[in-house]
Amino acid sequence: MRLVKFGMLAATALVALAPYGALAADMAPAPAYKAPPPPVYTWTGPYFGANVGYSWGTAKYDASIIAVGAVSRSENINGAIGGFQSGYNYQIGMWVWGFETDIQASGQKGGSTITPLPAVAVTTDHKLQWFGTARSRLGFLVTPSILLYGTAGVAYGQVKDSATITITGVGSASDTFKDVKAGWTAGAGIEGALGGGWSAKVEYLYIDLGKTERTFATPALGTLITESRRTTDNIARVGVNYKWGG
Repeated sequence: MRLVKFGMLAATALVALAPYGALAADMAPAPAYKAPPPPVYTWTGPYFGANVGYSWGTAKYDASIIAVGAVSRSENINGAIGGFQSGYNYQIGMWVWGFETDIQASGQKGGSTITPLPAVAVTTDHKLQWFGTARSRLGFLVTPSILLYGTAGVAYGQVKDSATITITGVGSASDTFKDVKAGWTAGAGIEGALGGGWSAKVEYLYIDLGKTERTFATPALGTLITESRRTTDNIARVGVNYKWGG
């Protein structure tokens, strides 16, 4: 009889302790948490930014003056520049292809006085008032966040040139040329991603705005003048970009 009572008590105890055994099993140590890997930076997407820099260019002036002779002079047109750029990049593996356009304000100017003959003086003044470019870019990622690229495309800008020709004992005549000229540009640069969609770049461009020729009569001097002008430029600038999407 005692054995029966003991067996019944043991069974009752096992039934009562069963939930606690299941709870203990549920409280087993959880696996260690592993943070997901950081996202890989992508260059794909639209961007915009600003830049500042310095330009050193050349304004070449040639003139043929009937009954006087030829005049030729190349003047430096140097000055600070600053502006804005925008574009779009598309990344394929370690290669990045894109398109960029920019517009720049320019303080470049220069001028001098030429004396081809003792009685003749030619005073010139040259300015590049603003310019812009529209270019393709093709680059290679030396690391996921550092891009080396080459770039080429079209360039345009407003050129303002003036020349005053004075012949002692005869008189003087002035001519001013102001127009938006178009040409080509090519260069290279390096750009580094800073995080959060921001990047910084250093860039060099060469610009050739082409050649302009014109012939006109000067009643004050009683002669015919043929002028030729050509403007080229070297640009070094630093800039920052922000890519939409971070």
